[in-house]
This record gives sequence, C-alpha cells and structure tokens, in this order.
Amino acid sequence: MNKAFTTIEMLVVIGVMALMSSVLMVYGRAGERQIILFKEQARIISALSRAKYLSVAAFGKTDIPCGYGVHFEAPRTFLIFKDLAVSGDCSLADKKYSGAGEIFESFNLDSAVAFDQLTLSDIVFIPPSPSVVITPDQDQAVIIIKIVNIESSATIKINSAGQISR
Repeated sequence: MNKAFTTIEMLVVIGVMALMSSVLMVYGRAGERQIILFKEQARIISALSRAKYLSVAAFGKTDIPCGYGVHFEAPRTFLIFKDLAVSGDCSLADKKYSGAGEIFESFNLDSAVAFDQLTLSDIVFIPPSPSVVITPDQDQAVIIIKIVNIESSATIKINSAGQISR
C-alpha cells in the first residue's frame, strides 16, 4: 500500500494556503497605511511642539523673530515659519505666515496622506509665555489628516493656550 497525497488533496492544500496568504496581504496593507497615518500625525505634532519650543527658547535673545509658527496648506504641505516684523517692532508683526522669507523649515505629508479638514491656516507662538494666535481667530483648531481614498483618519487639536492633543 502506497502512502502519498492525491492530486485533489494537494490542490486543496495549495488553495487554502493561497487564500490565507491573500488575506494576510490585505491586512498587512491596511496596517501599513495606519502606521503611515500615525507617523504623519506625529510629524505634525512634532512641528507644532518645535515651533512652541523655538518661541520660548528665543525669548531674551537679540535679533530674534517675533515668534514662531506653523502654516498649513492643503493638500499636503506644512511649514515652520518665523514671524518677522517689518521694522523690527514686534507690536507691528502680522502674527501669520507672510511668504517665503519667513520659512524656517518645510514639510510634506506622505503621498498616501492628505489634510481632510483644516480649520486653521496658521498658529503662532509668541514669546515669552508663549501666547498663541490661531488664524482664523478661534479658541480651538482641529487638523484632520486622512489616508487618500480610505475612511481612516487621525485628528490633532490645538487650543488657544497652546495645548496640543490627539
């Protein structure tokens, strides 16, 4: 008596393995997208925290900007900028992003992620506290990023006291 697998048994085993592999691939891709989304959320929070830190660290030094802020542009761009006053008088600073001359550092979101809702264009931290100015004027701003063509999203909130949360 020969002990071996039949052709049918082999085809069933191969079919089950192919099905399990395809399911794992789909879940792997979804997990990869979630990781990208949360990584980009962390980059935005990091940029906000860095602007806040730069503002506090600059207090008391000479030849410093009037503040540091983060500017957001749909669909994927955000940047840290220096709020500069035209004549050096910080009381005359516009407290918003005014153009390429103020760019400190620029970032782009991953191509799989885009801003879904932006309730702000700029947030500026003004030393020494730092006081916070959100443009347009509001008590709390919400930034929602989402994976393109998928319903998965992440939220970042910042209030007028400078508190950043997810």
